[in-house]
Amino acid sequence: MARKSDDEKLETIYNTVQENPGKKAGFIARLLGLHRSEVTRSLPALDDKGLLIYEDEDGGLHPLHQKKPQNA
Repeated sequence: MARKSDDEKLETIYNTVQENPGKKAGFIARLLGLHRSEVTRSLPALDDKGLLIYEDEDGGLHPLHQKKPQNA
């Protein structure tokens, strides 16, 4: 994956999870050409942006609904 800004990378990770719900971080990372740790370390930043992802008991990632922007 070409270098992207942090925001673009986060949105790409979130969109990939949306397209592949239930897949583990390693699978998402391979699709994007990232290290698994980059995906897992991005989860708190995704949450801060209102792009919510949860991990199930098997390690699969799933998107949740988006938070409404605070200043909208």
